[in-house]
Amino acid sequence: MDELEFRRRLFADPNDKDVIAQADTDPAKQRLVKEMQDFDATLHSALDISVPEDLAQKILAKQQADTETSSKQSAEVKQLAWYRRFKAPLATAASALLAVSLYFATSVHAPLHAGEHALEHVYYEAEALALTDEVQLQVVNEKLAMFGGKLESMPGKVTYATFCNFKGQRSLHLIFQSEHGPVTVFIVPTDRNEATGTDEQFADARFSGSIKPGERADTILVANLNTPLERYETAVTESLRWL
Repeated sequence: MDELEFRRRLFADPNDKDVIAQADTDPAKQRLVKEMQDFDATLHSALDISVPEDLAQKILAKQQADTETSSKQSAEVKQLAWYRRFKAPLATAASALLAVSLYFATSVHAPLHAGEHALEHVYYEAEALALTDEVQLQVVNEKLAMFGGKLESMPGKVTYATFCNFKGQRSLHLIFQSEHGPVTVFIVPTDRNEATGTDEQFADARFSGSIKPGERADTILVANLNTPLERYETAVTESLRWL
């Protein structure tokens, strides 16, 4: 099993026995296997939602109540004038169309939604901003290689590097230290064959951020207000290579 096949199979299934056996004599591969297994366990734990014991009874009761309500409404509708009956379906269709339009206008296609998610992620792992021990670039690239990428350099000392779940997408979460304080970097793989979006900025009372769409991944930076994000964004994206 060559290196590319090892990473491909590890990414697909961190508990693949052949992959685990392949890593037995390689400490770097063992670290990757452990990281991916921990991340996989975290995802499964987040999705493991217990079903209430009385769920079936509640569903049946709801269905019965809906049926009774529907029967009552049907009896009332028969007494409506013809134009009232004609107008009701149109109003319902218009409401449905408006709801769908609002959903697509405010869902994952909105750049600010990704920005808000990035801010929430930074706040959730705020303790990581205070870390000071250096993470070697080799370790960062061992993780980034899972996405087929490599960083030639970073604009500051990396103090945090781990996989994360960014809006359902397995991504790389980095923090490096700058003269303006810690800078968080999310490298989020995409399914696009070419960059189709545009640069975006976002901010709140404490942090500012930027989104740089890329050919193979979006690069998202979050840092203290007044940090020259454009400079650091350029440094990161220009050093990012795809294998």
